[in-house]
Amino acid sequence: MRLLIYTAETTERLSYTFDFILGDLLGLEYTFTRDKELFLANAGPKFSYAAKPLGDELFFECATLLFETEIYLQPIDFINYENLVGFYIVSKRSDLPFDMFASSFSMLSRYNEYLIHKKDKYDRYRAGQSTNFMAGFLNKPMVNYYALKLKKLLAARFPELKFKQNKFEYIATFDVDMAYAYRGRGWKTNLRGFGRSLLVSNFREVINRYRVIFGNKKDPYDTFEYILATCKRYAVKTKFFFLVGNKSGLDKNISHTHEGFRHLIQEVASRSEIGIYLSFMSHISNDVMEEEIQRLEFITGVKIDSNRFNYLRFTMPASFISLNRIGITQDYSMGYATRSGFRAGTCSPFCFFNLLKNERTNLKLHPFAFMDTTLARYNKLGSRESLEKILLMMRWVKEVEGPFIGIWHNNSFIDSGIWRGWGTVFETVAREAAALTDKGE
Repeated sequence: MRLLIYTAETTERLSYTFDFILGDLLGLEYTFTRDKELFLANAGPKFSYAAKPLGDELFFECATLLFETEIYLQPIDFINYENLVGFYIVSKRSDLPFDMFASSFSMLSRYNEYLIHKKDKYDRYRAGQSTNFMAGFLNKPMVNYYALKLKKLLAARFPELKFKQNKFEYIATFDVDMAYAYRGRGWKTNLRGFGRSLLVSNFREVINRYRVIFGNKKDPYDTFEYILATCKRYAVKTKFFFLVGNKSGLDKNISHTHEGFRHLIQEVASRSEIGIYLSFMSHISNDVMEEEIQRLEFITGVKIDSNRFNYLRFTMPASFISLNRIGITQDYSMGYATRSGFRAGTCSPFCFFNLLKNERTNLKLHPFAFMDTTLARYNKLGSRESLEKILLMMRWVKEVEGPFIGIWHNNSFIDSGIWRGWGTVFETVAREAAALTDKGE
């Protein structure tokens, strides 16, 4: 059954937002109309999105954002309503006291990131500048909660409507920017490593490095079999992102020509989905991006269509325009390095919208909820506190029946230093996610 929506005007921003909330999240088909008489005469499911109601229909008062074409600093006030937080406050005539569609578009399009230019030392947009953070719901997928509220309002008026049945899913993703601690590092790098360890009398590291290089001891970062076996045990979907760019100050990977590293990539690719981990220096040009993708495709023999940016370093909209241009169709960078939570207000994949041209693209953005280094390094949380935070976010995502994506690193399971106990965190998250998936509630 098709939903009829009255609006005074249809725009690309409007269609994009309604397609995501009504189509992707709720599974509804809909039609816009500007014909008031046709709308009023329609006896089926309908609502209006306008400046004022036409009658006694379900009515959502609109802000102007979805009918504009320019980009300018938006005056935003927060409002709390029934465990929801919205940005664009409207009158009491509306069935919601804020414009959920404008609020959603503001988050999905990353509107503020086109305007605010105070970046961190890695040239990244700061999490503390985001409206989601300032409103206090960065850790909640608020757009998904909007969709649940809309579903409740529509179902109460139109019980004949059939909605999409979404399912919770946990997806574990892995960034491989240092496949090995000692193997494949080259004799100069390892010689310097021996020297540093001796200077601080770290004889244990000297012995471990020696046994890995000259003996048969397994490299401490080589945790791939453990990762794959754990995920298989709990039926967790996996995706590995490999860094094969040229080495730089912030790209400290093993050379893509190293035979052992190439064999590792091939082995993982035979057992899991993989993607490119575009280097910090890939922003130099599209040619650099394409070269790195071609390297990974040559090693694996697999077409690469997924990316994550090293250090989560990207800019709106240039980085995603580049990805779209070179043929990447899936990106997994939508989140912050310094804070857990949902950068775009949703846990569900959505299409990148280019505000400069006011048009949607085919590039699908997959938001992640947390990253191990965010919790352990940036937030300086122990394994127990980190686990509690991850499980809380997981339960919120379960409430909206969305995908829950986490970022891990192969060198986070060495069980020493800041990573003590993180193997338990990893396994507990996988086990709890499996339990939530099995319950289907």
